[in-house]
Amino acid sequence: MSPRQPHESRSLPDMNAAAAIRQLLANASLGVLATAGPEGPLTSLMAFAIESPSCLVMATLPDTRKWRNILADPRISLLVDDRETAIDRESVRALTLAGRHEPGTEAQRQAGFTVLGRRHPHLAGLLARPEIALIRLQVTSYLLLTGPTDAAYLTSLDEASATAATGQDSDATPPAPRR
Repeated sequence: MSPRQPHESRSLPDMNAAAAIRQLLANASLGVLATAGPEGPLTSLMAFAIESPSCLVMATLPDTRKWRNILADPRISLLVDDRETAIDRESVRALTLAGRHEPGTEAQRQAGFTVLGRRHPHLAGLLARPEIALIRLQVTSYLLLTGPTDAAYLTSLDEASATAATGQDSDATPPAPRR
């Protein structure tokens, strides 16, 4: 096997990355939730809604493996992409939102269900169930990949705090989130 050849990589300007992330989140309605628990990692296709720029909400039944995983380890991530609407493979955008499940107050829980129901009216029956659990992803980092080589890593959607990850390809590891 030959060693990996270096290639040219571009990065998105900070302001464009934050705008691209906002646009991608506004246009997408499904993402892949990643959790980890005693039985190992799990991914689940989920409908989501934006509660705030740094908080996304999803719903699940409490007797699921994903919910047990979240209770065992609240670190979660959500992958959102635009592969269905991208012009070509070179322009596909994939966004990984990493953070933690933060249950919030009862008022935040109800507000989350309202936002989720507004974005996904087809979930009305599920959201009306009293036992339903609300997943609140408090985002600590955003990793936006455009095509196979363009990467931007942000810890906030505030352009002043955005940092682009230059010269990295899609399997690059972003810096560790600040605490």
